[in-house]
Formats: sequence, C-alpha cells, structure tokens
Amino acid sequence: MNSEMWIIGSILVAVFLFMIPVQYRYIAALKKDPRRQGVDQETYYNNMSFQEEQLHYSTQWWFLPSTMVASWIYNWRHKKGNTTK
Repeated sequence: MNSEMWIIGSILVAVFLFMIPVQYRYIAALKKDPRRQGVDQETYYNNMSFQEEQLHYSTQWWFLPSTMVASWIYNWRHKKGNTTK
C-alpha cells in the first residue's frame, strides 16, 4: 500500500509540474485576447459561447493548483514597471 501511495503522489506531482507552463501559456494568451481588451472579466465570459465558456472553466478548475502557481508567476513577471521580459 505504501508504494502505491508513492506512485500516485509522484504522478500527481508530475502532472502539477507539467501543467504549470501549460497554464502559464493559457493565461498569457487569455490576457492578449482582443475580445478581452477594455471589458471586465464577467462581461468577457458572458460574451462567450457556451462551449467556449465550459472549455475555459474546465481548463482553469481541473488543474487549480497549477493554475494558481502559473497565475502567480505571470503576475510576478508582468508587474507594472517591470522592465524584464
């Protein structure tokens, strides 16, 4: 039983680490979406089709820990006044 827990834990950590760059790219693309420019988040999601809205929901919530870390990294790298890119 102990080795099974290690295997499951290792797989979860691997998925977590793999999904951080994927979620980072998703967040970066979402911020650059021309439909999002000048509207708040609620309006942006209300203007989406049902299928697209569900896709965004699934992408963000299935990998919530990776999404949170990627969001933190994105915000840290794109601070106002940050000159490095």
